[in-house]
Parts: sequence; structure tokens; C-alpha cells
Amino acid sequence: MSHDADVVAAVQAIVDGAEEADQILLGTIALLAERYDAGVGLRFVEAGIFSDGPWAGPAGATSAEVPIHYDGELVGEFITTAALADADRATFETVAGLVGDYCLVGWDIGGEDWEP
Repeated sequence: MSHDADVVAAVQAIVDGAEEADQILLGTIALLAERYDAGVGLRFVEAGIFSDGPWAGPAGATSAEVPIHYDGELVGEFITTAALADADRATFETVAGLVGDYCLVGWDIGGEDWEP
């Protein structure tokens, strides 16, 4: 199994094992920061603009952004201090697909029950 597949499998384990969205997101960010030895954070889309969310790892200038979608809509993005090679960007994109359902902070769901 490649390093990238290991990262995806580890994030899937976080998603499968956590009960709350914040546990999933914080665990995912911490894992990415550790595995890529870089700062990694989340920005959420709220009222049409990005709002800074949680961060793990060392601070620094953002080198890459990876969008996170839910049901075809942009709901956030990963930001990282790591310069992502193509394979690393693909890993971040796969991880974004795994956690998109949990990035609905600030979304108005119209009073409907929501299950990821």
C-alpha cells in the first residue's frame, strides 16, 4: 500500500470511528499535518465567503488549496503549507470527498434532519 493509500485508509478509519463531525474534521486535519509534516487547515464557506476553521501543524504561508464539495456545492477547502505534488493533491482531493459531508458548518438546512 502506498503512502497515499495509507492516508486515505487512515482518514476513512477516522470517519468510520467518530461520532461527531468535529471529531472527524479535527482528526483528519491532525492526520494530514502529521503525514505531510506541514500545516493543514480548513476554511469553511459561510455566507459565500471563506471562514477560517481549525488548523494543525506549523504555521506558515499557504502553498496549496484543495476544494471540498458537498452535493456539488463548494462547502470548504483544505489549505496547507505543503507544496503538493500531483499524487499528494490527488490524495487531498480523495480525502476532501470523504469529509465533505461533515463540512456543513453555517449551512441552513431549512429545519430538516441531516444525516451524513
